Amino acid sequence: MSTAKRLVKELILVSGLKGLSIGNFIARVLGLAKAATDHPLIAPDLDPVPANIKIKANAITVTIGERTALQTEVKAKTASISAAKSELTNLINNSWAPQAQLAIAGDIELAKELAWFIKGVDTGEAPVKAIVGNATNSYPSIQKIESSTHLQHTVFTRNSANGKAGVPKDAKSIEIYMQVGGLTPPVDTKGMTHLGSATRGNLVNNFDAADLGKTVYYIAVYFDKKTKKALTLCPVMSAVIS
Repeated sequence: MSTAKRLVKELILVSGLKGLSIGNFIARVLGLAKAATDHPLIAPDLDPVPANIKIKANAITVTIGERTALQTEVKAKTASISAAKSELTNLINNSWAPQAQLAIAGDIELAKELAWFIKGVDTGEAPVKAIVGNATNSYPSIQKIESSTHLQHTVFTRNSANGKAGVPKDAKSIEIYMQVGGLTPPVDTKGMTHLGSATRGNLVNNFDAADLGKTVYYIAVYFDKKTKKALTLCPVMSAVIS
């Protein structure tokens, strides 16, 4: 007569911590720690000890409280900024604008000298077609040249219309040109050194020690995807090699 073998399945413990909200997570951890503390003889050699687990869980609770306080402060600051912005907008639009308009007496040049835009002439807004940031209606504006790193410049470009770093759909690439030194800034890319294509709007340019202290002029330009030709050049920007 054969003896049937009994199949013993391996017992695998599961913490039940996965997918819990932070509140339920803390409660579950503290529950496990309490159970271990209440029944020390079942698993006497837990490492770390239950007390340390409690300390770590309670520390998270404290941090959550600190975060909540910061979030409340951020909301208050945001509301303060919004209120201050609204106040300034009202002061400029309802006080300064009519006073300046009366003072310039219809003189466009005086309006420009006071940095005002003119309704129906120049509102300061990007053309409607340029809002999408097409290369044919914009250019890669050089927003910043980081020169704090020794013998290195990092050129940061953004689309002049939408402020984004990526290459517009109708552009092949952003090409960066430089001129090291010279008595006058360049007016086009002829005679400038082609550095290469910007990656996500940025390009790192390294120099030799002999160039230390020299001024470098930069121009960025989109290349049309279809014609492979350069489009509108950005204004010249410069930085000193440190």
